[in-house]
Amino acid sequence: MSDLDDNQVALYLQEHPDFFLQHPEVFALMNFGTSVESVASLQLRQQQVLREQNQNLQQQLAQLIQQAKQNEQVYQVFSACHRQLMTDCEFMDLAQGLETLICDQLHISECKLVKFSDALTPLLDKRLHENNHYLGRLSEQEQALIFNGECKSAALYLIGETDAPLALLAFASLDELHFEPAQDSFFIFEFVKALQERLASLP
Repeated sequence: MSDLDDNQVALYLQEHPDFFLQHPEVFALMNFGTSVESVASLQLRQQQVLREQNQNLQQQLAQLIQQAKQNEQVYQVFSACHRQLMTDCEFMDLAQGLETLICDQLHISECKLVKFSDALTPLLDKRLHENNHYLGRLSEQEQALIFNGECKSAALYLIGETDAPLALLAFASLDELHFEPAQDSFFIFEFVKALQERLASLP
């Protein structure tokens, strides 16, 4: 008979939680890391583990609720942005409307929709060439190409194709962790598609 490894023993005890009750002679030989090796000490340890597990579950639930609230807020804001696309007929009006909506509702420091120019080519070549979007930090030189103030993290979305860019949609935050590469951008991607179609139709 082969020796059991730790995982097999742990699995067996999980499947037979009354094992020590059925085999008190084995329990008497156990070392649970306490000064008093007794049923009472084991119960206290079990209660502690259950409390820790419950606290972890509560924290996870709170994080899920917070994330759901944030997603709902983002959804509502970009739904309003979609409606903005249907009302504004001039580029500057559209840019101003989006800046007001997004900055006020999503608590970011700057929102810029700028027509693409040769001055933005360094950003296209370094940050946007592969994925058409970038989330993270920018150098001071890159920040100065778009934003007016300080930027600790940014989100950049190219409007149009890399070989025929129309504009750049950019967000700035004073929080270093606000925009990260792993961040979910589903609602923004859908808006970028609609924005590209709208800008292509403007004179």
